[in-house]
Formats: sequence, C-alpha cells, structure tokens
Amino acid sequence: MLCMFGCYIDDSADHGRKTVFSVGGFVGDSEKWFDVERHWERALKQAGVDYFRTYDCVNLQGEFQKKLVDVHGLTTARVIADALLKDLKQIVATSDIYAFCTAILMEDYRQVLSEPDGAIVLNPDPYVYGHYQFIGLVLDHFLKFEGHEICAFLYDESSRAALMQSGWEGYKNENPNWAKHAGTLAPMDDKRCVPIQVADLLAYTTTMVYASSTSIEEIKIRGERYLRAWLKGHLIRVTYCDVAYLRALVAANLERVKAHKAKFPNAITL
Repeated sequence: MLCMFGCYIDDSADHGRKTVFSVGGFVGDSEKWFDVERHWERALKQAGVDYFRTYDCVNLQGEFQKKLVDVHGLTTARVIADALLKDLKQIVATSDIYAFCTAILMEDYRQVLSEPDGAIVLNPDPYVYGHYQFIGLVLDHFLKFEGHEICAFLYDESSRAALMQSGWEGYKNENPNWAKHAGTLAPMDDKRCVPIQVADLLAYTTTMVYASSTSIEEIKIRGERYLRAWLKGHLIRVTYCDVAYLRALVAANLERVKAHKAKFPNAITL
C-alpha cells in the first residue's frame, strides 16, 4: 500500500549568517496537514493578518506592520502578535506532524569548507548544503518504515530554487536507498502555503535557540531541550553541524563524492 507524505521546509539565519543557519520542517500526511492549515488560518484571521512570517511577527514588520501596527498602534500590535505567536506554537505542538531540524554553526562550516577534503564534499552555499542535508535526514528516517512510503519535499521559493532543482535527480541517483522514498521537490510561495509558514516558525526558533549562547555544549543541550519541550513527542531529530559533525560527514562521503565528480564534473555536492 502506497502512503504519501508531505515535508514542508524553510530556512532561517541570524543577520549576515554569522552564527547559525537553520533548516527546519515537518512531515505529515494530507489529512494531518489539512487540520493544521484549518487551525492556522483561523488564528491568522482572528489576529487580522493574511499570512505569517516569524521574523515579521517578532519584529512587527511586513504584514504585521501593515495590518497591526498601522491599524492598532505599536502597543496593541505587540499584544496581538505575541498572542498569535503563542497560539501558533500551540497548534504545532498539538498537531500530528513531525519535526526535523538542522542547525549549522557557520564559523565551523566555513572552517571545514576551507579544508581540502571539505571543499570537495561540502557545497560552498550553506543554503544548498542545509536543505539537502535536511532532506537526507528525513529520507533516512523513512528507511525504518516497512511500507512503500513516498515523501514530497516542498520548500520556500527563493533565488536559489533553480540550483536546488538542478541537483535533485543527481542527489537521488547518488542515494538510491533514499530515492525509493523521495517524491517531488518543488518551491512554494510562503504567502499562499500555510505549511511553509509552519516550517518557518520551526526554522526561526531553531536559529534563535542555537544562536543565543557562546558555549557549544550549552547550545546543544539547551537548544535541543527547548525544542523538545515545545514540540513534545513530535520532534524526530535535531542535527547540530559543528566541526566534529562536518568533518565526520566529509570523511564518510569523500571517496563517493570524488568518484561521482570524476564522472560528472558539474555535479552539485552536499
């Protein structure tokens, strides 16, 4: 029996991508996503906004500037936005969708990328690396299922969409076990797609909790603890990409990537 899932993905980073770049998203079947969208849209309507971006909500910019600040004034807008954010987090925490997230420590990423082997394996663009890394984590989880589950991957459209799309077939060819569960990869407009807005909330939250401390061990422990407390039993995996993780990833994939690049010099790497 074929079972279809949708994984909706978004990314987030601190200003200038100096500290953390995160990719987060949720997996669920169409019925569960329908429930999430219904509750989410109702909460937005009650607050008086047409769509949600976490950064705009927190900073009262964009849609929140136009629909809340300009209409109600700053103080009331802050109260409405904070209440909406709390409601949306509760909707996610009580929904039957399952979270994955990746936090890339940017200083460590730049360091490993500058190393000879790292330059072979890692993509110079952390956006591409982060999204394909995230997709791999999800597909790896699907290998545990007994049935023939297929997962489509939908991500927030951006100027890098063409680069993401161009590497998809090669990515599946290089990972045949994952490819058995990989469906469509496609960009979506976050203003029109509620599940992308849901993923944005996770990606933004992941960046904030992992960018808020200077101790790596504290970041790992406190960040994951916060995410698990929010998402309860629905957080499947958090991956923290520091130097040790990235070097292990490079070592595990070096020979495979070398062989692939010998055949396809223009192939997109992780």
